[in-house]
Amino acid sequence: MKLFSRYNRINIAASIIVFVVGSIVFYFVLRAVLLKQLDESLHTEQTEIISYVEMHNKLPEVVNAYNQQITYAISNELLIGTKYHSKKAHGEKKGEMEWMRKLVFGITVANKNYRVTVTKSQVETEDLLQMVILVGAGMIALILLAGYVINRIVIKRLWKPFYKTVEEVEQYQLAKQQALQLPVSGVSEFDLLNQRLTNMTERAQQDYQVVKEFSANAAHEMQTPLAVIRSHTEALMQDEQVLQQHNKSIQTIEQSVNRLTRLNQDLLLLARIENGQFPLQEKIDLDKIIQQKADELAELLSSKKITLQTKLMPVQIDCNPHLAEVIVNNLLNNALRYNKEGGIINIELTPRQLVISNTSLLPALEKNKVSQRFYRHPDTKADGNGLGLSIVKQVCAVTDYTLHYDYQQGLHIFLISL
Repeated sequence: MKLFSRYNRINIAASIIVFVVGSIVFYFVLRAVLLKQLDESLHTEQTEIISYVEMHNKLPEVVNAYNQQITYAISNELLIGTKYHSKKAHGEKKGEMEWMRKLVFGITVANKNYRVTVTKSQVETEDLLQMVILVGAGMIALILLAGYVINRIVIKRLWKPFYKTVEEVEQYQLAKQQALQLPVSGVSEFDLLNQRLTNMTERAQQDYQVVKEFSANAAHEMQTPLAVIRSHTEALMQDEQVLQQHNKSIQTIEQSVNRLTRLNQDLLLLARIENGQFPLQEKIDLDKIIQQKADELAELLSSKKITLQTKLMPVQIDCNPHLAEVIVNNLLNNALRYNKEGGIINIELTPRQLVISNTSLLPALEKNKVSQRFYRHPDTKADGNGLGLSIVKQVCAVTDYTLHYDYQQGLHIFLISL
């Protein structure tokens, strides 16, 4: 759930609770105020009746209106004090049951005790109360709606620099050694985040550069010792007496030297790719490169009884020729090396993608590790150093291609989006 959505839910829920509680309190306070005003009106009528009796020693004539009635009733004893209460009764205007506010008090006229009841309709008070509540509810709904819309617009603008930062970080590639360009938002928290991210990427670039230099230097320095070992091994192989006595040991040394040589060459190739030493791009026919490699592997495919099926469309791409060959060579060599006898290799090329799939005795590989350096499946028996797919991935990174891996129906599928 997005932060804005969570904030809006909490904000709206809290606002509704506050408005509901406030509306309930407002209703009872307003009702009490309106009833007090009505009671004051009744008290005024009481004062006028008492004043009239004191002046004329008789009760005033009853003049009833639709919203006010006055009644006199002889009482055996004088009612002390005044009483206010509300009660439902038939209204004079509509003839329906409606709330009436009554004031009852006692008065003595010509030595007779009277019970005086002054009644006023609460309809206008209740109508006013309902109108105020409806207007208030409408205002609350309008405030909530306006608040939601304004918050959505304002917060979306406020968070725009954050999403810009996320986009820049997502597109950032450490291998390209480019500085992370983050915008100045004017919001202290976002600017602080951008500054920390910039500092972090600068440190990462420095560390990455150190690692690259170490790998390149180590691979370069290995060349001379390997050449010396290979030279001495070949010299020993020329000595028949030594070869007869230590044939197995010499073969083991030769195999190890060959493996180290391939590893050294792959590490140097990775270093050259990462350092951008293949800048030249030109229009090349990818289908011809694939067909040429397939022809070169024909004898090996035949010896392992592997069937090669190709479906190649004429496709031209902008790429360094050597890097294109690196991609094709590594993918096809892997498909051949890890295949099984009597297996299948499928190659499909379209203007949008290159798909190479092959059978194998190995189960599905781990998608998140398949292109990591030196990754090899635990059950792998084939000779290899685990750098082939790492090289392909690195080439894809510098050429803006994308490498995908999948496993379906016993086939290992490698797809490159062009």
